Amino acid sequence: MRVESLSVGYKKAILENLSFEFSNGLTCLTGPNGSGKSTLLKTMAGLLKPISGSIFVFGKDFSTISAKELAKLIAFVPSRFPADASISVFDFAALGRIPHTNAFGKLEQHDIEQTNLAMEQAEITDFAKRRVNSLSDGEKQRVALARALAQDTKILLMDEPTAFLYYNNRIKLFEFLTQKKDRICLISTHELDLAKRFADKVLDIEPFALLFQKARKKV
Repeated sequence: MRVESLSVGYKKAILENLSFEFSNGLTCLTGPNGSGKSTLLKTMAGLLKPISGSIFVFGKDFSTISAKELAKLIAFVPSRFPADASISVFDFAALGRIPHTNAFGKLEQHDIEQTNLAMEQAEITDFAKRRVNSLSDGEKQRVALARALAQDTKILLMDEPTAFLYYNNRIKLFEFLTQKKDRICLISTHELDLAKRFADKVLDIEPFALLFQKARKKV
């Protein structure tokens, strides 16, 4: 995933003229509140239009990719969970399969299996039948992760995914993301100690600079 001369924001740019490229592995965005981390992730997820510049996914310009095709490439986990989600945990996780289903959104056996696998990975299988709005904030965060994993994309963007998790579950999440070497995992976080411990790259958003990068052996 690559951005060129990218400026993001709403009516006014928050971050300007960014150019960088992300490869497989875990990259953490750090920086103070209000520095533009969430806005950048939403723009890279296709939820906000760039003020200027370009975003490329596997060599394709965002502007040439349909919303459905983009949803097969990029999954996004927001920092805030929908407060009125009253459906079951399984049904919410299965929403990640929508880009892969037909016009009627019917789940085939493969979609059910993919959803169950995602729930196992997010460790939420035990409360699959519970209503989402009955869960704690930490449990909701894991449900949101399951939906993104069920989407089965090569790019996973997450905004403050550890915000409502206990410390041991924060470590588990970082450990889990480091295992996803076959995809791009980009998360915003204030957990600088865990980011430096687990991430392949740590980038500070203000100013945008490389703080840390693990050495990679050439194959």
